[in-house]
Amino acid sequence: MKLLLLSGSFHSKSRSIAILNALKGYLPQHECVLPELNTLPFYCEDLAQDMPDNIQALIRYVEESDGLIVCTPEYNHSIPAVLKNAIDWVSRPAFNSVLKGKPVTIITQANSPVGGARAQAHIKLVFDSTLSKIHPTHEMMITGIDSVLNDQLEIIDEKVETRLQRHMASFVEFIEQQR
Repeated sequence: MKLLLLSGSFHSKSRSIAILNALKGYLPQHECVLPELNTLPFYCEDLAQDMPDNIQALIRYVEESDGLIVCTPEYNHSIPAVLKNAIDWVSRPAFNSVLKGKPVTIITQANSPVGGARAQAHIKLVFDSTLSKIHPTHEMMITGIDSVLNDQLEIIDEKVETRLQRHMASFVEFIEQQR
């Protein structure tokens, strides 16, 4: 199975990338691809006529993947621009893009006690509009993220690790049911 991992942040201490890297360890029998979304130009219909190579590559990654795993922080009660921009690029043509019917699961993380709940809701709304198949499960929100990771950005909280492993097993099962 080929899984596309999408991060909502790309700074040097990105907790979202740390979580996605941990997920790779839980899914050793699956191919996981983590593209750098921060190199994409802002969505513009003018560029859609002669799409840059990195946009074409992202569309190919989505098309070839069996499912998408999104992990993101919450910025100002919503979705980080880098993630929304990537979704905008691959969501064309509307209602018939490579996202149509694509299984998606969402993980949010934050230091706040709500763990990115508003970003979770916004991302679901965006993926619903692309006709993606959103993983029907309890929302995977990680609160107090700075206490979950050590200085090397490794997960040290056993409860969070167990929840993530269970979430990934459920998502793989969901993808298999969609086939």
